[in-house]
This record gives sequence, C-alpha cells and structure tokens, in this order.
Amino acid sequence: MMDGTCRTNMRKAILLCWGAWTFCAGANLQPRDLLFISVHRNPTKVVSDDKVAFVLTEGGVLQYDYRRGQWMDNVAPGMGIQDIAYHPDKNQLLMLTSAGGTLEYNPAFRRVSPSITPFQAASAGSAAGELSGLSLGGDFTFLGDAVRDRWNRRAPVGSALVFDYDHLWLLTTGHGPFLGSVRRKEAASLWFGFYDPSITAMAGTGKDLWFGSPNSAGALVRAKVDLSEWSVYAAQQDYEFPDGFIYDIAAWRDCLWLATAKGVVRRDASGHFRLYRRLLGSADLIVYRLFAHGDRLYAGTEKGAAALDAPEAEFRAAELPVNIAPAVWDFCESEKDLWAATRYGLFVERKDGWKSFKDVTKEDVPEGYGVNVAAVAYKDTVLYWADDSRIFEKRRGRKPKVVQELPRVFRLVFDGDMLYAGFEGGVRAYDVKTRLWTDFRLEDGIPGRKAQCFLVRDGILWIGTDLGVMRVILRPYLP
Repeated sequence: MMDGTCRTNMRKAILLCWGAWTFCAGANLQPRDLLFISVHRNPTKVVSDDKVAFVLTEGGVLQYDYRRGQWMDNVAPGMGIQDIAYHPDKNQLLMLTSAGGTLEYNPAFRRVSPSITPFQAASAGSAAGELSGLSLGGDFTFLGDAVRDRWNRRAPVGSALVFDYDHLWLLTTGHGPFLGSVRRKEAASLWFGFYDPSITAMAGTGKDLWFGSPNSAGALVRAKVDLSEWSVYAAQQDYEFPDGFIYDIAAWRDCLWLATAKGVVRRDASGHFRLYRRLLGSADLIVYRLFAHGDRLYAGTEKGAAALDAPEAEFRAAELPVNIAPAVWDFCESEKDLWAATRYGLFVERKDGWKSFKDVTKEDVPEGYGVNVAAVAYKDTVLYWADDSRIFEKRRGRKPKVVQELPRVFRLVFDGDMLYAGFEGGVRAYDVKTRLWTDFRLEDGIPGRKAQCFLVRDGILWIGTDLGVMRVILRPYLP
C-alpha cells in the first residue's frame, strides 16, 4: 500500500520462452510470456530428429517443429550457449554454456534446468553433399560456398546437413538458416527475429507486426502476430529508403509510414518505398513521431510539426504559436483537437489554429508550458502528460496534479481505462479509475539495458529494448 494506492510489482521476474519456463530463481512471469532476441542471423549448429530441430544461434537455441512448420521456442535466450546435442531416445537437448555448465531442455515439458548429465556430443546429421543448382526462391541465390540476397549481400555457408533422409538445413553467416529438401534440391529462408537486436519502433496492422531498429544500416522487419513468416526490408538498398534508424511506425491511407533519421518514408501496398526528405524547409530532419488525425498525417520533427494531406502531396508546416521551432516528441487527440508534446510545452490544434497550453487554460501552467513535455494522452475529458520525472493529470476547470512519479517517460498510450507509460526502465500500466498499477520493469527480468518502445494490442504488451522484445500476456498481471 502506498498513499492509499495499491501497487503490483513484478519483482524478481525471469525470462520465459514461448510456453516455456526458463531456469532462474523467483519466477513471476507466466508460461506463455515470450522473449526473443534478434541475433539469429548467424546460426552455427543444427541437431534434429524426424519431428523437431534445434538451431544454435547467438540469440539462443531455436526450436522448429516440422509438423507445424513453424518456430516454437527460443530456448535459453541470452544465456551464452556454446554447443548443443540432442538425444531423441531421451527426448533431451543438452546445452553447453560458456561457463562450462550443462543445461537440459525437455521439449515435452518445455523446461530448461541445470543438468547433472555431462555434456555429450550426439549425431548432427550427415553432410548434404553436392548441392549445385540448389534453389532458394526468388530473394536468394545459392553460390556453393555462399548465399546472396536480392541486394547482392553475400553470406558464407557454414554447414549443409541432412536429417531423416530428406530434411536439408543450410546454415549461413548473415542470412540465417534455410530449410528444404535434398531430393528436390530446394530450400526456403527460415528467418527468425530482427535485423538488429535493438528495437526503437513497433506497430501492428491487421495480422502483421512491424519493427524498426536504431541502426542507419538497419531494416524494417515484418512478422505475423504468431511470429511466423518473418520478412526483412533492409535500408540503404533503395534510394527511397536511405536510413534504417526508425523512430516510429504508423499506418495511414493503406500505407505504412516510417519516421526515420532522414525524413519520412512511405511503404505502399505493392512494397515500394517513397522518401519525403524535405520537411519544414530543411532536408534530412529527424522525425520522432507520426500520428494520423482526422484526414491528415502529422510528423513530429526535431524542428517542429508538419502535416500531410494526401500521400501524393508534400508535407507542409504546422505553425506552432511560438517564436522557436521546438522538437515535437508526441501527439494525441482529444475529441476533435490534436495535442502536441514538445520541448517547449503542450500545444493544441483547434479549428482556429494552433494554441499553447497557456492560451487554452487562460492560466499560468508551469507544468505544461515552456518546459519539456515528453508524452501526452487524453481520456474522457482528462488530459495526461509527462515531463522528465512525473505524469500529470488535468481535469477541466481544475489545476494539474501529479498522479505518478516516473523518470524519463517516452510514451503514454491508453487501452481502455489503462494508461500505459513507457519509460527507460520498462512499462507501467496504470488504471485511471482504480488508481492501481502494475510495473513491467527491466530489473524484474525483461532483457535489456533500456526500454525504447512498446505496443499494446489484443491483450498483449510488447516491450522493445536494446536487446530484443518481450511479449507479455496482460490478463494475469493487471489488477
């Protein structure tokens, strides 16, 4: 109990795989929570029987189910696994750690635990032999000792192995694993994860999830909600997508829009990119936020706000009533108005133009005028915003009051009555009706040094950090 407000905190939580408990002390996360780290581009070993395969990568040991045709688990993510051995007769996967210990994973119970069994090497398939003429589909070309993608990027082949007479695995350094048939001499990419381990943007459209990285040579990555059918769209391979540092992702007018370090990029339904490079009279401005309001798309940049009336048009300036051009961090809408959180306070666009928070309230509001406001949200006539260390609430006709003390908030999002606040240490879910809250913090077991983005969708909280993404099914945790 804290000042009459009950707080639920996920203390000493652990990393959990999709449907699997991971060995650690003090578990709080539920069995269907999921962690995946992105560095799966460089698989080094695969072991298999006729039902399941395990692939060793930098980001963990990936489990693939042949019958379902999809990845099932990321086993022991981030635990420094050096080697793996699978014993089908015991239904046992042994994993040798960098510290010299042995972990055991039982696929039937989906549990990782310390093993008293010494690590023993096991059969790792047979060499695939001559694979000249191997087909990898339209996006990749097999060159014998390497694979090239459609952008001509070369990835050496580490190994080519066959299991159960026909299951061909091709492991590459850079393009991930490929699975196919040695009889038919064909294989397909089985990419799992991101192009870059650090995630700074995510969005959901239909059955797809989209992710962006903070790497100028990074990529836009798409996956199905069930984490199948991964696709990577690399930056710097197209003049219209020159920078892969993605700050935000939004959907508008049947297109996907990217806020990047060099303007706004549009990806249309046909997969083509278009760059909106000039904004507010300058080129290559950093765009922090994209927001669809009414029939327009708004962009928050390092030098003010811009608006787009139609995809074929150009961005025009949204003139804020201030003599400087402040960075715009966030937007939200209240009824028919648009609010902007900026380095110089809150502003709102109404029918008669943009106004400052001070102009709207007719009061001196030091909490929201002339100061850095990092995020803003609106619910049932109540305005919420965050400065460097606090979340404020302002009801009509009342003065602002602090409802939460939370450092370095970067985003406020409502889902029903729950206000989600993303901050450097994780995500806080705050019920504005009951005043109860739940913390999902990095120190409680979510991987990474810094939370950078989050998404709430269909009862699931996705938290992006500098080491990957955690999926949390919310119902077991919320008060």
